[in-house]
Amino acid sequence: MPTAPRAGGAPAAPLSPETDRPSALLGPPSAALSWLAEALTDAGLTVHETDGWRSRARPGDFAPVGVLLHHTGVAASPEAPAPSLATLRGEGPVAASPGPRCHVLVDRNAECWVVAAGRADHAGRARASGPVPAGDASALYVGLEIEYAATAAEPTQYATSAQKSAAVLAAARIVGALGGDHTFVRAHKETSTSGRTDPFNWDMVSIRDSIRQTLERTGW
Repeated sequence: MPTAPRAGGAPAAPLSPETDRPSALLGPPSAALSWLAEALTDAGLTVHETDGWRSRARPGDFAPVGVLLHHTGVAASPEAPAPSLATLRGEGPVAASPGPRCHVLVDRNAECWVVAAGRADHAGRARASGPVPAGDASALYVGLEIEYAATAAEPTQYATSAQKSAAVLAAARIVGALGGDHTFVRAHKETSTSGRTDPFNWDMVSIRDSIRQTLERTGW
């Protein structure tokens, strides 16, 4: 079960120089993003840490250089803001894989759920996009899911402005910790080799510009 949330904007323990960036970590791949919850809290986001997230990982390489944005395709509401959480963790009767399926979920209330610190199977094969080369997307990217139901065929629900703002903050904080800039934040629709459209209805030029401004303002 998830733990209690960290209050957005609450003081967080500073990240040490030795663990601020994954390239400096000496631990196992499952611990590659062990700084994730603290970093998102430091960004002013409300963060829920799911049980066991620091050791949750799929087998395989994981050396992320960027952040990949997705949407879940599942309808959510303020009363039931994170219906995909169990599936993304690889649990429940509708889970399509052992999980994890992402690293962070931005729920319908724009709160962040930290799912995994190690490799997550969220994107399959990737084509080159921006500065990120083609290859195994689950090795190259941290997966950030946004909970809403829109699809190209049936756009019944869109991301809220609060969700977009939270995703921009989270992506900026993560990509800054990885040592990259706004150009290392990509959409699944930009990297997919199979025609994926997520995150649906997002203008990535505008999103990346917001991330650029955030990085310049904060110095992350």
